[in-house]
Amino acid sequence: MPTNARQVTEATPRRRILLIEDDGDLREALTDALTARDVDVIAVDDGREGLRRMKEVAPDVVVLDLMMPGMDGWQFRIEQKRDPVLAGTPVIAMSASHSAVAKAVDADRFLQKPCSATALLEAIEEVVAARQARAEPVRAAQKDRMAALGTLAAGMAHEINNPLTYMLIHLDHALRLIPVATAGNDRAQAKHLETLLSGALEGAQRIRDITRRIKTFSRTEEEPHTPVDVNGPLDSALGLMGNELRHRAKLVRDAGPMPWVLGDDGKLAQVFLNLLGNALQAVPEGDPLAHEIRVATSTDPQGRAVIEFSDTGAGIAPHHLSHIFEPFFTTKPIGEGTGLGLWISHGIVTSMGGEIEVKSSIGQGTTFRVKLPAYQLHAEDRAHG
Repeated sequence: MPTNARQVTEATPRRRILLIEDDGDLREALTDALTARDVDVIAVDDGREGLRRMKEVAPDVVVLDLMMPGMDGWQFRIEQKRDPVLAGTPVIAMSASHSAVAKAVDADRFLQKPCSATALLEAIEEVVAARQARAEPVRAAQKDRMAALGTLAAGMAHEINNPLTYMLIHLDHALRLIPVATAGNDRAQAKHLETLLSGALEGAQRIRDITRRIKTFSRTEEEPHTPVDVNGPLDSALGLMGNELRHRAKLVRDAGPMPWVLGDDGKLAQVFLNLLGNALQAVPEGDPLAHEIRVATSTDPQGRAVIEFSDTGAGIAPHHLSHIFEPFFTTKPIGEGTGLGLWISHGIVTSMGGEIEVKSSIGQGTTFRVKLPAYQLHAEDRAHG
């Protein structure tokens, strides 16, 4: 257990707290004390306003006063639990009441007023740690499932490649023999046969390309990564999708500085194309001025390159969010999606040591966030630069 606030703040990342407290003096005092301990505080004085702000700021923890006019703490918890987007956020309830009713509130922790900022800070870290511990088995199971599916994909690609190699060899040989076998005979028939064989060869080559991509994304064979300026593949993807984007939504580019990363610019371009395509499909057709697709780049506190793709589309249902990076999972109608794009993107990003996150609200839109570790420029690189 931490013994003082300094130890807590040094050992943990910066937290974002939503404080719901109707007493103005107490609200200001808690905000000042937590801010001084490196906590971001969003303070409101009403439960209903707290629900609205939760959707906007996605806090790590809610610190909730129970006795408030309007929507009190008990009513707040009822409404929060009804919303699947908000239900998982931990809540610390605070009350000056000693009653069993107050202490029995449906919250992750209960604190008796008055309490010190240090006690509140320790409670915040405890509930965050408890939430992370509950989520860890789910993350581990998903990681194992993704690894198993990657191995399966690599095996499938290998099995397809063997007969496919024979097909390519025989088709190519047949095309070479046509002029000899039909010399002086029916040239029209020979041309028709050549067209059929050429089509079959093209189809086989496309299958070969697909199996190569599957093997690449399963990460069974790692290729050396090189330093990449992320703006290059991002600009390429935006250039390819630019015309379609203009007819569906306003494209907003919020370009902030980013470090170089160690990776593959071609694969990164594919990730960005997939995420732009998802944003495009999430926005309805017919009114491009009413919708926006925003592409933002920045550097996070850990020094990583961050690339965000946000849309104002329909959003993703909460029960779908945990499945969207699984292969063949799609919410699109049959025939309109393979369900491989996000799985492939996930594989590429994680192979570069990064992570990809998603946040979404029904009717408000979706944000995909790609985080990639910075490439460290070593002395020998500078010497040759």
